[in-house]
Amino acid sequence: MALEKIEILGYRGFSVKTEVHFAIPNGQEGSGLSIITGANNSGKSSIIECLKARGGYQPPSFTVGRRNSETDSVEINFFLNGRVEKIRSVQKGSSETERLGVEQSDSIYVLPSRRAFAPFFGRSDGFTRETYLQNEELQAQRSSTMNNFQYRLFNTLKNQAAFNEVLHKVLPSKPEWSIDQSDEGNYFLKFYNGKHAHSSDGLGEGIVSIFSIVDSLYDSQPGDTIVIDEPELSLHPTLQKRVFRLLKEYSKDRQIIISTHSPYFVDMKSLTNGAALVRVANVGSGSKVWQLSSVGREILTKLSAGNIYNPHTFGLDAKELFFLEDNVVVVEGQEDVLLLPIVAEQLDMEINASFFGWGAGGASNIEHICELLLELGFDRVSGILDGDKAKLVPELKAKFPNYHFVHIAADDIRTKKARKASDAVDGLLDAKRELKEEYKEPTKHLFHELNAYMEELF
Repeated sequence: MALEKIEILGYRGFSVKTEVHFAIPNGQEGSGLSIITGANNSGKSSIIECLKARGGYQPPSFTVGRRNSETDSVEINFFLNGRVEKIRSVQKGSSETERLGVEQSDSIYVLPSRRAFAPFFGRSDGFTRETYLQNEELQAQRSSTMNNFQYRLFNTLKNQAAFNEVLHKVLPSKPEWSIDQSDEGNYFLKFYNGKHAHSSDGLGEGIVSIFSIVDSLYDSQPGDTIVIDEPELSLHPTLQKRVFRLLKEYSKDRQIIISTHSPYFVDMKSLTNGAALVRVANVGSGSKVWQLSSVGREILTKLSAGNIYNPHTFGLDAKELFFLEDNVVVVEGQEDVLLLPIVAEQLDMEINASFFGWGAGGASNIEHICELLLELGFDRVSGILDGDKAKLVPELKAKFPNYHFVHIAADDIRTKKARKASDAVDGLLDAKRELKEEYKEPTKHLFHELNAYMEELF
């Protein structure tokens, strides 16, 4: 199965028709990953819900809260296996929908962000993967628990060896588990920790999350589509990294679609191998989507290739970029990121923006970072260059007319001693990291302009 894209119109914040393209696996690790990022209330979960709406025995009902008030009707198109499937409102102002061309044999496994399940439950041996998905449908309200997951556990128990093989890639301690029954007749999940055991009622949310993520993967087949909303929830960073490694492994021949707030789930190697990066933002008038193109992928390939002199150009701090709402400052290097806030503090000022990582890795890279930011829909971006790179400012302004570019008054952020007379560098800060008197007024003016631009007053 290949889910190429989805079109959304009228669902929650999507007041105009919006396309989301998904990665198609090509055999390389990470190639089938589609990573959806964005701030809270941007529309990430709405995309997940639209994918969920395709499942179940009957067409979904879209409540008043799910229908965009400007359209009061919903249409979702799935481009899948060379055909187009539709889910649409039967008429404006109605909660009821119809499905056109939907083939339930091509299922999409959707795992919600809230992955708790009833700790005590009844028995059902018939919940195979297919049966489970047929019974999963979009609920009227977002629920804090998974309705049918506990019934799937009986089927998982029958395939425990295959399940545990995947589980132990994330939890090397190899926890033992089983299903037990209380004297009152209720079933529960039992976990062993050495000689001690406890029920699913006391199971930590992180372990429940891992358990359900593994369950969505272990009996999947090549070509399947698995959707996981916020896989990082309740997980320690070490476990986040292990879960992401597992998702990368499975995305060689499966489509793995995730929405996330965690930079641990954005991987440069996966993106260069073909993974999709989708940024969603609430622009006031509704949700809007931007996606990484082949040009952006080439930029990432170049900047993340591994420069030993600038190893952090796309490290963990830089990947936070994909989660920012806007107002980004791009500078040449890590000294600028560290020292410009100190300069502002000495002037009793603040820089009202977020720095891109630890710098672009050189003045020539600022252009490439801005190309990437423009492609991903960032409106308010400023580049601050050293004075000895002032000649680049007019070129950058011409290429990015809506972005803001300036250079500091000195050749560098700090004064550097010379090994020989011609090597001396005049900086904003002296050897004691104090702002030099002659640079106070021009630097104060630079910060005023920067903050005014970021506040859309410039």
